[in-house]
Amino acid sequence: MKKILFFLMLACVCVASSATDLWEGTHAVNWDNTVMISADKFADIRMGNKIVLEFTVQAEDVVELKSNGQKLPGTRYHRLYTDNTSIEVFLTKSAVEEVKANGLEICGSNFTLSKVWFGDGKDNVTDNTVWTGYFWMDNWSTLEIWKEFLPQSLDGYKAIRFCSEAGRTDYVINVMASWDGADKIADQTTMTMTDNYAELDLTKLTSEQKQLFYKTDRIMIQCNKEAGEPFNFTSIELVEIPSGISAMEGASKDKSAELYNLAGRKTDGNSRGIVISRGKKYIK
Repeated sequence: MKKILFFLMLACVCVASSATDLWEGTHAVNWDNTVMISADKFADIRMGNKIVLEFTVQAEDVVELKSNGQKLPGTRYHRLYTDNTSIEVFLTKSAVEEVKANGLEICGSNFTLSKVWFGDGKDNVTDNTVWTGYFWMDNWSTLEIWKEFLPQSLDGYKAIRFCSEAGRTDYVINVMASWDGADKIADQTTMTMTDNYAELDLTKLTSEQKQLFYKTDRIMIQCNKEAGEPFNFTSIELVEIPSGISAMEGASKDKSAELYNLAGRKTDGNSRGIVISRGKKYIK
């Protein structure tokens, strides 16, 4: 029994040492009375850590996280319900940079904040992760991500992967820039579907479609489980164009340019993949 108690006490110490308190008190948050946490509190925070907000909810409303007056990159639109007691926010590279430089502002209405802390989160977050967390996708569930989750330009990126724990491809996914559906960017019929992610090929988008990413304040990823079980969405990842290889845009418009594959053989304009034109590599 003593050995069991010792290990339980040791486990408690380990858990405590992995968490860092940022703020504690009783604060009824509204849009004119937010909670500010200074940048120095985030000196030890790392990419992949999670920030946890603990609170009580008076009425259904929203929580917004900001830094330097802007929506915190890599965070989503959080709707509050009366049975909520906390939310977890997993930090991307951009989010870490912002809170270390400018601190955190907690905004919203109809909830009373009691504690904010950060601690261990996910180990598989990379520089190209633009959102990560756990969002339950069931019947037409919609994950709303602030548009700041994307870099200012999509140039240099081949694709966006919407990663999940679905383990299947027979579900509906819509990527939209507005609720009315008129600004739908892609769906499962135009994306590559695998058991682990749905991939949107950016090299196939028109300039107008790319602009939809920046037209509104958020991007909506909507899913319907269809006949299978519901599942978690876990991250959104950018896929870079390999170093030294550009998107086949300008070269594809030059009808006189001859195309070659990596073996040096001449190909026609219907070739796909990595091609060489005028001595430069492109993805077509």
